Amino acid sequence: MEAGPAVPAYILRGHEVAIHALHFYASNALLASGDSDGWMVIWSLSSKRPVAVWKAHEAGILQIKHWTANRLVSHGRDHKLRVWQLRPEDLAGLRTKLPADSDGSAAAAAASSSPSSEHPQPWLLHSMSVNALNFCAFSMCDQDPRQPGCEDAVPQLIASPNGLDSGGMDIFQLPSERRVSQIRSDKNNSMGMVMAVCLFHQTTDTASPLVLVSGYEDGRITIHVHPGDLTSPGSAGWQKVASCKAHAQPILSLAILPSTTHFFTSSADSVVSKFRVPSLADVQGKDLESEKAINTKHSGQQGLSVRSDGKIFATAGWDGRVRVYSCKTVKELAVLKWHKVGCYSTAFATIDPIETPNVGGTDDVLSSSSATNAAGEGAVLSSITATKALTKPMNAVDMIKQQREEKARRTHWLAAGGKDGKISLWDIY
Repeated sequence: MEAGPAVPAYILRGHEVAIHALHFYASNALLASGDSDGWMVIWSLSSKRPVAVWKAHEAGILQIKHWTANRLVSHGRDHKLRVWQLRPEDLAGLRTKLPADSDGSAAAAAASSSPSSEHPQPWLLHSMSVNALNFCAFSMCDQDPRQPGCEDAVPQLIASPNGLDSGGMDIFQLPSERRVSQIRSDKNNSMGMVMAVCLFHQTTDTASPLVLVSGYEDGRITIHVHPGDLTSPGSAGWQKVASCKAHAQPILSLAILPSTTHFFTSSADSVVSKFRVPSLADVQGKDLESEKAINTKHSGQQGLSVRSDGKIFATAGWDGRVRVYSCKTVKELAVLKWHKVGCYSTAFATIDPIETPNVGGTDDVLSSSSATNAAGEGAVLSSITATKALTKPMNAVDMIKQQREEKARRTHWLAAGGKDGKISLWDIY
């Protein structure tokens, strides 16, 4: 018997307007969502319920990323980039009433005019003025890639479009909130506004140059490389190493592989492309050529995200479909249909690559990781949970709760946000 079409594992309801930002964090225990009214919701993946709700921005939220397990960075259409502190004790003091739960009364209407009175905000650590006219979300990376990973808030670099030069880009540093670098637009070759950016380090045995990939309104892609330290006054400047006309319509999204060797682009046209990231020694100022480009025959794919194991990526379509592709072959592996209207964002949970099957090399079939999860359910505990289990006997209710949390963390979630204000959670591959 043939398997039926894939269906979402869960639907998260609570937003009243379109969802443009999704992000898994805290070891997949939590999912952050942001809508076009500026509301941010933190969802528990074990209970599928909100644990915190507040008005983060006065306009739509474009992007959400985590700085540490207890800090979230949000970028709004109100031209603000904000860093929120969200420790467990901070979450406990926030409201969980969702934007869609208003009772329509006069009191509720009065409260909606001042959301902070009913929904207090968490501690705001930083607030920076950045450009948001381009609909281009920020990109961030560690300032020093050689610094060992830790729970501390290591300095970050933030890339976003310039406020006055719509084709230029600014690089900010956190926690100083200073602009440390700027890339000006090419006045001799106008490419329109910056529509998407991706900032990362290309680490080699001898160096870790900073790379900025940017997509433009005319469908062009450029790659700039900075070989030195941005914060050093005497460091060399940015060098444009490659560019190409990748799409016929504006670039909507781009994302880098975890290995930083390749990146993917999607556009308002129907093409999805894969490019190799050139090094400064490879090319300089030459045209960039795509390794693979497929015409999906479905225009308007955005919210492109790559899974942490580098095997699959997904796009959100204006036709309401979420499409999953192989990172290796750029072959379409699955079309996930549930939303009746357009989708704008996708996000993958971070997964253990040891647990993932070999996806994308041959003819793949949509599968679920639920069998893997069921086989190991309750068998693997985090060090913290294991320590608690040794020091304090657990009753049946606590054991069930613990198993539910562990299963939620190990599930290969793919989240999609739609114009309908709903989030579909899919358990695939």
